[in-house]
Amino acid sequence: MALEHEIGTMATTTDDHMRRSMMNSTNKQTKRDTVRANRRVANISRRDTLRLLSGLGLAAAGVGTIGLGARTTGAASSGTLVGSGAPHRHTGMLASPLTQDEGTPVAPQLGEQPDGSRLWRVRVAGMDMEAMIETQAIFPKELTINAGDAVLFEFPDPPGFHTMTFLSGEEAPPIIIPDEAAAAAASPPPGPPPLVVNPLAAFPSERTSYDGAGFVNSGLDVLREPGDQYILTFTKPGTYPYQCIPHGVVMKATLVVQEAGAALPEDQAAADARGDQERAALIAEGKAEIAKYRQATSTARDDGTTLWEIAAGVGEGQARVPQFLPNALQITAGDTVRWVNRSRTEPHTVTFLGADGEQPEDVLVEPQASGQPKLVQNPLTFFRQGGDRYDGQEYCSSGFLGDPPFPGGLEYELTFDEAGAYPYYCILHGSGPEGPGMTGTIIVSLRVPLSPSGEWGTLPS
Repeated sequence: MALEHEIGTMATTTDDHMRRSMMNSTNKQTKRDTVRANRRVANISRRDTLRLLSGLGLAAAGVGTIGLGARTTGAASSGTLVGSGAPHRHTGMLASPLTQDEGTPVAPQLGEQPDGSRLWRVRVAGMDMEAMIETQAIFPKELTINAGDAVLFEFPDPPGFHTMTFLSGEEAPPIIIPDEAAAAAASPPPGPPPLVVNPLAAFPSERTSYDGAGFVNSGLDVLREPGDQYILTFTKPGTYPYQCIPHGVVMKATLVVQEAGAALPEDQAAADARGDQERAALIAEGKAEIAKYRQATSTARDDGTTLWEIAAGVGEGQARVPQFLPNALQITAGDTVRWVNRSRTEPHTVTFLGADGEQPEDVLVEPQASGQPKLVQNPLTFFRQGGDRYDGQEYCSSGFLGDPPFPGGLEYELTFDEAGAYPYYCILHGSGPEGPGMTGTIIVSLRVPLSPSGEWGTLPS
């Protein structure tokens, strides 16, 4: 009930005018969004696609992040988010100049435009693939432009479950909300309240300019079509904060808009250089976090077994490390492993598939008669599954570990009774137990008596 109350409270923070704007979408937009959602996410993990909830990075109200579907849902009419090509569409200014040869996308030209305005670029987040450090920041964190100029918000590739959102002083809408339609049904389904990804956060607002008023949102990058540029024109002087909805705790930036024609403090190259410096500092911060948690800790217990501790993600600031540290651990049968999420607002799961190896999908796409498709969160990935002991046979998962409203808390423990090698992964940041992405392995050796006096030893698994 506490979780239900938390999520319900988040849902009520969304402004009525925002909801009305979502409901007024045309049938054409509905079809386009359904095609986009179904095409953009299926063969890519959360990391590569719909981390549709890691996004939950929640800014406390923005449930750093989605996979797809359900292990056993029976929803035959539902589709999973599929990653593949999709018709190109531009959002924002310069739509026509950015296409050639019947719609082939062309990279936008930064700098001065024919009408005297300028097109600027801001880089959104990113991933150092070598070190596996995610920079949850906007580069540069502050940019000064002139009224009439436009900004290209360059999302990472692969996408990272981000939005670029101007709230105009209002609260950020939650990423995860109760399914109001299911709750209002005459016979609501049993079990936890059905949860869906908030369409207000997931889909673009369709505005191409911003004057300091209203809600303007890019939608989730994982739902945008390949090559789809998000460009926004700024028409009125002012200082405008903006953020990523899923990662609003850390991903915030500011645009300062001067009067048209005013002298500018820097050009694009200088802005890029500042952004590069900011990014380098975050990579260094992430590497320090990796070094800090590289080794597992152990505590001997009175019964002769050991309690081991692994970090399930680290980094409380803008440098986030989606790794299990260490990612391989040798233990003895009877030992217990505790995973601790040390990146509290970035959810992670610890998921063992069991003997059948069936990967649960995290989000299902349900096309609707009108409006955007419904993105349904799978309770089998969101909530804890299985017992507190693991022998390699059954599906066991921590659910989403993180600060509330994530239901899994910050810690998860499993005791291993049988010798063997047990791969696991984070549903939000890994493609499966074998990788790529956020994966780990627990290697369990057999515990055997060495002497009548009660000494114990191990045999290799």
